[in-house]
Amino acid sequence: MTNDIIIAPITPAGYAAIAVLRLSGKGCIELLARHFQPAGKLLNSPTHRLVHGYLQDSRGNDLDEVLLSVFRSPHSYTGEDSLEISCHGNPNLVNRILKLLLQSCRLAKPGEFTLRAYLNGKLDLSQAEAVNDLIKAQASKAESAALMQLKGKLSEYLQGILERITEVRLRCELAIDFADQDLPQIDLVDLANRLQGIISDAAELASKAEQGRIIREGIKVCLAGAPNAGKSSLFNALLQQNRAIVTPHPGTTRDYLEESISLNGFPLVIYDTAGLRTSQDEIESQGIAKSYELMQEADLIVYLKEATPQTGELNFPAILRESGLSAELVSKTIFCLSKADLLPENTPESTQITFCSTITNKGLDGLSDQILVRLNLSDELVNKPLITNSRHLAALENSLVSLRMALQSLQDGLGFEFTAFELSSASAALEEILGVISPDDLLEQIFSNFCIGK
Repeated sequence: MTNDIIIAPITPAGYAAIAVLRLSGKGCIELLARHFQPAGKLLNSPTHRLVHGYLQDSRGNDLDEVLLSVFRSPHSYTGEDSLEISCHGNPNLVNRILKLLLQSCRLAKPGEFTLRAYLNGKLDLSQAEAVNDLIKAQASKAESAALMQLKGKLSEYLQGILERITEVRLRCELAIDFADQDLPQIDLVDLANRLQGIISDAAELASKAEQGRIIREGIKVCLAGAPNAGKSSLFNALLQQNRAIVTPHPGTTRDYLEESISLNGFPLVIYDTAGLRTSQDEIESQGIAKSYELMQEADLIVYLKEATPQTGELNFPAILRESGLSAELVSKTIFCLSKADLLPENTPESTQITFCSTITNKGLDGLSDQILVRLNLSDELVNKPLITNSRHLAALENSLVSLRMALQSLQDGLGFEFTAFELSSASAALEEILGVISPDDLLEQIFSNFCIGK
């Protein structure tokens, strides 16, 4: 029931200077006034005002000195009457306040405040999803991308495409409705050009979806190579802490390690894996199998080859054969010569192999830059409309299929009925992203991933 009054803490549990609880729903101000002094000041407060006073228990005893933020419908996050209670951040005190108020309302479900904001037209569905992305973002670029979506950058772009589709569809429907009238014929070339422009813009948006996913979920980079190739040392260097054990003994890493860092503002998930070799040890063999599994799942592989003073002239084909990587894995691999401080000074640079040393830090910045370049990640990317999750991409791709079929029907002269039908399907697919029409099970799936209180 969206008319229920709901409440939830919106600050983390634990001891702090303050804690904040949010109430929303018709009658929530009157409900709280029954436990607040001065009650009249709260009841008469206009929207967006702070009210100072005391919360009282059912016997009229003071519970806490609080500051109330008043938001009256429709000028609130949810679009309903809403209150935020700032009390002292003692968990026991928060629980007592919750217990008192839950006698007259109920605890909010995960994401229910944002769900109400969507249902009341304060946000469209893509903006609502961006709220959760912004809360969970693990690097500055992920935060920027989520904020741009929350501000409506993607929504505005999709609305523009929808309007252009509607304009073309209306032309087709007018041609159908007035086919028996002596009116000028529809300019088919102009119609096809308009459709081609829409397809081009939608396809460009879809082409950036992989970068959008990476910004949202993190770049998965797998460090691979033979035992003692320097994977754990590079892992520690990128993290700037001694997370992995480094010894001169081969096979130290038998399971994988995983850590998240920020790489020039982009979230990076980095895996240190077991050295690749044939082993009779059952535990090490399982670790090696897991290494190959992580390589398959990674966005990029950094394959390390240990340098020695005898390395001399580099032989990339030999390193490629030695790696044993399939063509599929090679296509997403950066080959790196580790321990480059051991190379003779006159060793020539290579365009196919990156040099790096964790002793001198040589090449580490270049390796970081190469990771971003290989994935086409740039600072400007987050300032443009961006598809960042699989639901949006699936809907956009469905729309593109319908748009291309609409263009084909126009070019084949099948009749405006076919074109208009495909254009309606294209619009419906895009409207799924914005939540113009959303089944209840989809909404439950999306908002169940939110934290309670949001």
